[in-house]
Amino acid sequence: MKRVSKLQTVAALAVTFHLVLLAGCSQYRAVGQRAPREVVVLFTYKGTYNKVCLSGDFNSWSANSHCLSPKGERWEIWVKLQPGRYRYGFILDGTRWSPDQDALFQEDDGFGKKNSVLIVE
Repeated sequence: MKRVSKLQTVAALAVTFHLVLLAGCSQYRAVGQRAPREVVVLFTYKGTYNKVCLSGDFNSWSANSHCLSPKGERWEIWVKLQPGRYRYGFILDGTRWSPDQDALFQEDDGFGKKNSVLIVE
């Protein structure tokens, strides 16, 4: 029977602890576990504005992180989202809030305005 030194035992425990710690991190997935699926969603808005930005719970309600590109009188942006339920709207010219005219669902935002609701499956 082979004898293991205290140093070898401590080293083996440290490696095991490190591997267990890494297994808990999202970037280190167990073999066979799939990454969350993303769906690419096209958001559009129609109208003549200087700037149109998308704001929602998927971007922490940022007013400037997801600005649409103009295509004539239509604005558009492609956004990757994981399956789930999202609330959002558009900020027009940096000041005016507007829900999505084409959204199937809307809900009160609790502040007297409407949010659009998107369900990604």
